[in-house]
Amino acid sequence: MVMRSRGRRRGACDAVRVGALEEIVREARARTGVPGVAAGVLRDGVVETCADGVLQLGLDAAVRAETPFRVASISKPFTASLALSSLPLDERLAAWLSHTAGFRCESETPLPAGAEGLWSYSNAGYWAAGRAVARACGTTFEEAMAARILGPLGLAATGYEEPPGAARGHVQEGETGHRAVPADAYPAARRPSGGLWSTVGDLLRFAAHQLGGPGPVPAEARAAMREPRAPALGAAYGLGWWLRDAAGRSAFDHEGSVAGYQSLLLLVPEDALALVVLTNSWRGSGLVRRVVEQLGLSPSPPARPGPGVRPRDVAGRYVLDATEATVEASGGGLLVRETEIDPVTGAGLETPRFPAQALGGGVFGFAGGLLMGHRLDFPRPGLARIGWVVLPRTGT
Repeated sequence: MVMRSRGRRRGACDAVRVGALEEIVREARARTGVPGVAAGVLRDGVVETCADGVLQLGLDAAVRAETPFRVASISKPFTASLALSSLPLDERLAAWLSHTAGFRCESETPLPAGAEGLWSYSNAGYWAAGRAVARACGTTFEEAMAARILGPLGLAATGYEEPPGAARGHVQEGETGHRAVPADAYPAARRPSGGLWSTVGDLLRFAAHQLGGPGPVPAEARAAMREPRAPALGAAYGLGWWLRDAAGRSAFDHEGSVAGYQSLLLLVPEDALALVVLTNSWRGSGLVRRVVEQLGLSPSPPARPGPGVRPRDVAGRYVLDATEATVEASGGGLLVRETEIDPVTGAGLETPRFPAQALGGGVFGFAGGLLMGHRLDFPRPGLARIGWVVLPRTGT
């Protein structure tokens, strides 16, 4: 489906002809083997959407542009929008929403000694913000989200209960296979960090509001979300948004990954542009990054110079809770293997040994594979940030 408006000015993606999104998405799915994908681009009021693949392997039902997917951590900018519309922005709220509260990823337990003050991705901060919103509004978090954000924006296909006709998530089976998740019981307490179901169309409507269109979130709150709060992995994090440079333009985005789904919402204010890519596979990050690359929106290398890192100095085993990574020196780069447990399904995700090359400023990046486009760094001796989480080294 393509909807066009007149008078569109030139901007990002103009090198890609109208209608090419479908071609790009189909090629990316063919290369990655993801079961299903839906995607859309908003450019100055022009919306182009497409879909390819199936809702679940072994079944014939096709993914459509309006198919609901679990969008996982794309829920975070929604939660940040609600929190900043309902609560005063104090240091505590800013720390929860910027992953600087010192929490571990899946609990409010403090990070290990030596990691004080570091940015480390934490779902627990969003759970704390959700509880604070519920108290302030005198209702449940879900009711507050529906009344203050989803309803005013007309996001009828977005919510916390699994809708009919949704794409089914697929987790890893072996090195190349998929296994459908038979049931997706997402705990209510986790919803502020990643519980939303949504569609390409609804996410583009949310993006249009974040880009300056009408809606319930005050302009000052939207601006506060895009203020950098902490450097991380060669970029910065605001309140519910990653802040990056994409092909020479300021951009903000958030990925989502849980229960066999991976997704991306990317916005480029300079070009009044938004991109949504939703997949029903843990292997969807490769597809997402191929689409981003083909549209000319890949993140730029770190702009700020910094001290380099010698691969042999950071080789070792890094472990915290359910996440483990091994790092090996390989020439001027690294070989990295990561194992983690999905917090919803309990399924394990183990990546093969992937090469990571130095990007500058102590940041390394993966050029391909399941982690294509992801970054890692070593912010302090004996500490790594892999999978966005601070992990202490336990051996060499």
